[in-house]
Amino acid sequence: MSTLNGDATIRAGQDQNAQESVFERVREFIRSLGLAASDGLIRHAGEAIHEDLKVVIDPTGHECTITCTAASCGTTTPAASIRSAPERLSPLVPPLNYGAVLPGIIYRSGYPEDKNYGFLQDLGIKTILTLVPEPLSPEYQGFMKEAGIQHFHVHIKANKGEVGVESCEMSRALRLIMDRTNHPILVHCNKGKHRTGCTIACFRRIIGVDADVVREEYHTYAGPKARFLDEVFFENFDLNLVMWVARQEGWVAPEIDVAPPTPPASLTSNVGVKSLALA
Repeated sequence: MSTLNGDATIRAGQDQNAQESVFERVREFIRSLGLAASDGLIRHAGEAIHEDLKVVIDPTGHECTITCTAASCGTTTPAASIRSAPERLSPLVPPLNYGAVLPGIIYRSGYPEDKNYGFLQDLGIKTILTLVPEPLSPEYQGFMKEAGIQHFHVHIKANKGEVGVESCEMSRALRLIMDRTNHPILVHCNKGKHRTGCTIACFRRIIGVDADVVREEYHTYAGPKARFLDEVFFENFDLNLVMWVARQEGWVAPEIDVAPPTPPASLTSNVGVKSLALA
């Protein structure tokens, strides 16, 4: 029995050392890019699947199998969301990677196709924010014009090989999302994973969502295609760039200027006053 316990202890120690080695490789990777990441994000990187960390985590070239990616396969549209509309004699089909960030207010997805237009119109979308730079197709433009949907284009660059997202562009996207006159708004890129994931993660941080929850939501939509550099970006994005809009639009409580307390009268002053009165 003691031998078994000893073997278990040795294996546990080996596993711990292997895990610490992974964390150190991630830290070195981040340092090599001149970036910063919290200890929490470093540990998360060693425990979750990221497409841009495969070589860093396992230099021997391990390829993830169905087994090791089963817990992180990305989101699928629930069957309940594909609603039948008998009067139209056609189904209402959500876009790829569709989800409600805040139901009735903010939605996210991949690039809408023709088959999704009826769903978006039925959803009552007022504004669409596209995060990829390619020109819109005539069909897509025609759909929005007919449905009375306003459109904004903001180029959020991909974090592939380096952190490419520019803070000014992310700030512009977030201002549009937080502007309540634009709601309900749909935010989309091509697949609804990386650019959209970064943007929604920054918004979640603005409204005070816990960092672990933000990362979990990102992974839900990105699946095995999750990019660690996306997470480095949205963890380090300077919220002060857009907090004035967040307060103005009521997403966070406004700062209250509290006057400093009045200091007590000095003992010396009191004694001087009393002396003058007696004189």
